[in-house]
Amino acid sequence: MSLFIFFQALSNSADAQSVSLSKSIYAPRESIVVTYSGFPGNSRDWISIATQGSGDDKYVAWKYTGGNTSGTLSFDGINYGDFEIRGYYNDELIVRTRTSFRVGNPDVNLIAKTQQATYKPNEKIVVQYSGLPGNVYDWISLASVGSGDDKYVAWQYTNTKQSGTMEFDGLAEGKYEVRIYFNQEWVVRSRYPFVVSNRTSTNPSQLCRGPLSVFYAGMTGLGSAWARTTCEPTIMTAVGVADMQGVLGNARDGLNMMKDCIPFDIGELTALINKLPTLTNIQAEAEIQALIIKLQEIIARSNATCDNGITLSSLFVTGVHVGAAQAHASCRICQPAPMPMAFQTVIRNHLNTARDAFAGFLSCVPNFSLNQFDAVPLNSINSIEAHTHIVGLQTNILWNISLSDCCCDCR
Repeated sequence: MSLFIFFQALSNSADAQSVSLSKSIYAPRESIVVTYSGFPGNSRDWISIATQGSGDDKYVAWKYTGGNTSGTLSFDGINYGDFEIRGYYNDELIVRTRTSFRVGNPDVNLIAKTQQATYKPNEKIVVQYSGLPGNVYDWISLASVGSGDDKYVAWQYTNTKQSGTMEFDGLAEGKYEVRIYFNQEWVVRSRYPFVVSNRTSTNPSQLCRGPLSVFYAGMTGLGSAWARTTCEPTIMTAVGVADMQGVLGNARDGLNMMKDCIPFDIGELTALINKLPTLTNIQAEAEIQALIIKLQEIIARSNATCDNGITLSSLFVTGVHVGAAQAHASCRICQPAPMPMAFQTVIRNHLNTARDAFAGFLSCVPNFSLNQFDAVPLNSINSIEAHTHIVGLQTNILWNISLSDCCCDCR
């Protein structure tokens, strides 16, 4: 999806330290190249990407400069939102230079969206739009997701209107997006996804809000148990074992709820729960991880067909990795803060994996912001803050799933 970044470099003088971006327009998840200069050359000078307005100790990604006074650093792309590039010296938390930018539409007021997230085949599609410049040849199209920016299945001029509604004839089943263009050009200025599907949520064989919520919650338990093993001593504590048995029981409930979709022997999980007290932490970690890998392969081969092109795999991977991030953060409560970079990296990797997986579910929860994954404050001087944020994220995901109208059918 071609959305955009704006940037503005801030520096005190031509000779001062500075950071700048390699281009002014980025698509979400597109790599971001940062150019820096004027740094003192300490081995632990570092540069971060942070949510705009967040504390100077917060970030969503960071890298050391390697002792270089100038150069470039490449970061993995990020999702929608307002961000900053920040430069720091020698492991300090004092921002020496910063550059603001945005991932998203170039104009936050530019909007074109369908009145519904899902339409039935051949049902009239109504698009609401606002924030356009009012050129004679501004136009809006409907196009298949993934098709070239010069492709469309339907289009209309806005006739100099800056806001309004327009109606399109219905489409065949598929995944589509609304695209805005200015003045007869081919640069997409804004996109909005929607789905045309003949499936309904009234079929009794379908698994909808309740079952999908229980499944997701159960998979967070599986991930939580997996990560909890790393916080336990070799001979695990009774409290730790009991906690892991409890969340693995939740995982069993989630898998049992989806038994028609996931051909997995629940007895394997029950057996693991029962023998957990006899395992070392390393043995428990290995067995839970093997179970996760096995389940991921089974779910990927599932015969489930779901609304809006979603998959059970997206919920499985999201749940496991959010649960793992939560457990790792829980282990750092009342420990020295900010937590060591090694812990931050582990948790950030889990959150990034969960974020990318849940992106596959967004067509069912279009109001959910993936920025919530990136905003978890792992570098906080409050040892409980990261855990609190992840629990809030976990709850928000569950809430959104429970309100979604999407269903899966495993007949």
